Amino acid sequence: MKTYYLIPDKNSLHNHFSQDLDPILTIHSGDSVVFKTLDSAWGMEKRSAPGAQRKRWTEINPERQDSFFGHSLIGPISIHHAEVGDTLEIKINEIVPGEWGWTSGGGFPSEWNKKIGIAEEKEAMLDFLVDNNRKEAVSQFGNFPYKIKIAPFMGIMGMPPNTEGKHSTFIPRPSGGNIDCKELQAGSRLFLPVSVEGGLFSTGDGHAIQGDGEISGPALECPMEKVDLTFILHKKQKLSFPKAETPEAWITMAFHEDLDEAMWLALNNMIDWMIEIYSFSRAEASAWASLAVDLRITQIVNGNKGVHAFLAKDKICK
Repeated sequence: MKTYYLIPDKNSLHNHFSQDLDPILTIHSGDSVVFKTLDSAWGMEKRSAPGAQRKRWTEINPERQDSFFGHSLIGPISIHHAEVGDTLEIKINEIVPGEWGWTSGGGFPSEWNKKIGIAEEKEAMLDFLVDNNRKEAVSQFGNFPYKIKIAPFMGIMGMPPNTEGKHSTFIPRPSGGNIDCKELQAGSRLFLPVSVEGGLFSTGDGHAIQGDGEISGPALECPMEKVDLTFILHKKQKLSFPKAETPEAWITMAFHEDLDEAMWLALNNMIDWMIEIYSFSRAEASAWASLAVDLRITQIVNGNKGVHAFLAKDKICK
């Protein structure tokens, strides 16, 4: 098995999902790719002072600017023999954040800012320094006294849908994308349905930490020094939505404009998986799910809202 390395440059960076994008790399099942990424907003440096502008990659590469705005993504990766109806497993081996990050709240009239009464308020911008040794983030400028423990993951991991044109990086879909599931840390495995030939996997939107819901819009957005992923193709194993396995739990995901519908989809996906794991009837799986499955709001800010059903592996035992 081979390991490849990708850095952010004019060949690897893009701002949308599309089956028309040429792959930057073609790999075999079992190969690994180590990525280095920009932050979600294309930033190339930390702020020099509170509120200061940052140099962005798009400013020094104007030929790559277009009217289609999106997160900074790196890829896409094509997997030999990946076809519609297959499942792509992504083993998340290691995630190392860069030394800085940021988040914000308020400042524009989004649905969520209106709901919590800050649509008209000045944006609150928090800049952090990230300490990977202490696993924490602290104020970059000393203008707030609090720190927070980090738990890094990639907000976006996914492939394009099987429809023409450019597709937004903001909306999560059955083939992945802006999933924003904080459980997808190092040691986890993500399973995505393949929708186009080769898969065309991209990643980006690195987060040093995020709460369930991602309620202000951004998480603690940061570049990533190292994102080590291994890709395994499962032929003719069809999924309807992403699912994941962590060392502690099984997780099923779903996305919908209606949060209730996302919840029912995620729950049905979990019941299906419980039938497979435990050989339950559907009614038995439902009864056990009522005892052991947690329904968590993944995010509420990406257009299609996300819910994930979480089943701890130590809940149902013989």
